[in-house]
Amino acid sequence: MKTRILLAVSILAVCMMTSCRNDVNEVLAVRLDSNKLELVKGQSARLTATVIPQQDAEFEWFSQDDRYVTVDQDGVVTAIALKKASEDSDEVVPVSVYVRYENGADECHVTVLPLTTEKVEIVYASDVVNIAAGQTLKLEAKCFPEEADLKTLTWSTDYAAVAKVNAATGEVTGVAPGFATIRASYNEKIYDEISVNVNVK
Repeated sequence: MKTRILLAVSILAVCMMTSCRNDVNEVLAVRLDSNKLELVKGQSARLTATVIPQQDAEFEWFSQDDRYVTVDQDGVVTAIALKKASEDSDEVVPVSVYVRYENGADECHVTVLPLTTEKVEIVYASDVVNIAAGQTLKLEAKCFPEEADLKTLTWSTDYAAVAKVNAATGEVTGVAPGFATIRASYNEKIYDEISVNVNVK
């Protein structure tokens, strides 16, 4: 009888020790504070990971593709470049960032957004362009920051009877004597202007 009791107690003790060991060490899940991020190219954000059940952990971080999104071992994610669905497409697709600890893992889908133009500057030696009626001159403009992804400009004139301009190329043609204002515009709020003085041919 005593032998049976001792055996039962021993089995119970082993089970309890095993159960306690599993409760402490077994990782049921790893969770990120965000599973979706949108970052402008060059921007960074930090992800935070936790373990269930809660415990101290040294996480392993890695990116699906470092050419577009990087992540360091502190969980800081940096947007490097836009990942396009294809070479001919403007559609941007997300890149996954993963965190792992033991048998638990989680991921965050990071979409890199285009860096847009913040300033436009018409490049010319003076504040006024002097041309003759019938003469053509191509104007140039720069977008800043220079690494911007979205920087298509539209050219326009406020007086086409004096000077007309090609909306896509910035080529100005003098039409008749007088003054006109030529604008290089990224959008309604971001643009630069220059005056054109058309002289008699």
